[in-house]
Amino acid sequence: MKNTLLIGLLALCGFTAQAQTQTEKQQLTSMRAYLAESDYVYPYVDTPPLYPGGQDKWSRYINGNSILLNAGMEAARKGLATGHYVVTVRFAVNADGSVGEVKTLGNKIGYGLEDAAIALVKSSGKWTPANVEGSDTKSWVNLQIRFHVFD
Repeated sequence: MKNTLLIGLLALCGFTAQAQTQTEKQQLTSMRAYLAESDYVYPYVDTPPLYPGGQDKWSRYINGNSILLNAGMEAARKGLATGHYVVTVRFAVNADGSVGEVKTLGNKIGYGLEDAAIALVKSSGKWTPANVEGSDTKSWVNLQIRFHVFD
């Protein structure tokens, strides 16, 4: 009798634990679906935002853009020492792919480099937005923009 009672009790505990796990999964799925449909900037996405054409096209855009070259020459003219400088830019890629809320992070270099990095990102056009649960969503991107300053 004790063995039957013990087996029944263990089985009941197992079903209860399984029910809690299913409930937690349903809550998580429900929360992810809500966040995918809201204006919330979701920190974890299924697919991150991407420049159209991927990293290769982004590199071509950067290298072919006169903003970086002009900013580097202007910074040298204003007295910035020759060298390589990095400006970190943070921006949102909205659910429609537009770029917004562009700002720089970290220590300011000056000489117009931050303004040039912001202008470069703002002029990059529409991106492929992040995706959560099958829906396009707003997300953040941090990019390092490299400047070459020379005489």
